[in-house]
Amino acid sequence: MAKVLGSLFYFPLTDENNQALITALASEQQGDDSAFYQWAQVVRSEGSDVLNQDFFLLFEGGEAMYAPPWGSVYLDKEEVIFGATTVAYRQFLRENGVELDTGMREPEDQFGLMLFAVSQFIEEGLPLSTIQCLFSEHLLTWCYRYLALVAEHAQTESYKQLALVASSWCAAVQELLAIQPTDKKLYR
Repeated sequence: MAKVLGSLFYFPLTDENNQALITALASEQQGDDSAFYQWAQVVRSEGSDVLNQDFFLLFEGGEAMYAPPWGSVYLDKEEVIFGATTVAYRQFLRENGVELDTGMREPEDQFGLMLFAVSQFIEEGLPLSTIQCLFSEHLLTWCYRYLALVAEHAQTESYKQLALVASSWCAAVQELLAIQPTDKKLYR
């Protein structure tokens, strides 16, 4: 699930790989009972142009970026990318043998990238305590605020519902793994 959500938050919903995911989710066996199934139906009903515009306004900016996807924007007093919390997260990744190389110079604490890291930690069989640390120290400290902003400012039902699905998933992981997020001040 981390890899799926990572892709949906890192790339536009209109991205070719995300479109394949959405098609698969829209035809899943559980049908109407699945939050992902219902969400995929909504995505399929909204046009590419509005989805792309919403992605841009929420995550890339224009005049204002309504839901910046980087942890340091929420956790660092200056509300900047590549802040001290990004550096700390980068060090955590290195200490655990993970390097996220997207081919671009970008902060590793982007929400979707962090979910890709969770997936990589699981695939590589890292200890559960390491995965719990990623959540408690680096992700759950700010992601609920971020997802609330996505839901609040999204112009499409697709992104509003995606934020709610992701928030529910994070809460389920938090409960399942008995994770207590580190209490950190949020600046946004």
